[in-house]
Amino acid sequence: MKRNQSVQNRLTICVVTSLLFMTGPAFAQSRLSSGGQTRGLSRPGQMGGASSTRGAGVSAEKGEKVETVEIRRMPQPNKAALVRTPEYNCNVQNTMPKVTKKPREWVLFEVKYETGARWTDELTFNYYVMTKGKSEEGKDQFSFYTTTVRYVDVPKGEHMSCVAIPPSLVERYGEAVAVALEIVGKDGKVLDGKNESLIPFPSKEWWKDSKVLDNPNVARRNGMVDRSKTPFALINADDYEVVQ
Repeated sequence: MKRNQSVQNRLTICVVTSLLFMTGPAFAQSRLSSGGQTRGLSRPGQMGGASSTRGAGVSAEKGEKVETVEIRRMPQPNKAALVRTPEYNCNVQNTMPKVTKKPREWVLFEVKYETGARWTDELTFNYYVMTKGKSEEGKDQFSFYTTTVRYVDVPKGEHMSCVAIPPSLVERYGEAVAVALEIVGKDGKVLDGKNESLIPFPSKEWWKDSKVLDNPNVARRNGMVDRSKTPFALINADDYEVVQ
């Protein structure tokens, strides 16, 4: 009986040892695998999260960048704005001799601007111009002009915008002494604006100041037009977007 019990105990020890030998490494391997997998997922997850955050920041920065519209060059309201009517050579025979002996002068305001978005649906340019001339009595006379130009489907890059005051108005009411521009987006937000002036005004945004516009020496006039309605329309046409 003792011998049988001893043999049985040995068999039990052998079985338990075998089980431990077989399951121990597997269990350890499972634990390592599980731990390794957890660490493996944790690291990419953390790296992915940081990368995603940085990516979002870059996207946000890019988003801010592409939405900007910047005026790169603003014209000066001086003699440089006076431009003679362009002359074109053609093979059409005139039925009457030319009446004008020399080219007349326009006030021409050309603006260079840059867009960052791949495509901008629409941009509205609000122009304001003040001119100074002399009345029949020889007194200073000011004229205020305003016009709106709306461009659509504007691609990313540099572009030109332009408005003009015809020669007759220049000759009658004087040359420009101040010009202002506001560029408005599709949502009505002012994206950029600049102004240049040769004379002092009571406020920076003089084109909105009632003290300026309601002054009896300032007359509101029509006649300032977009470049597409002038003889300059065919010059460097690709620099200008479609007007709606």
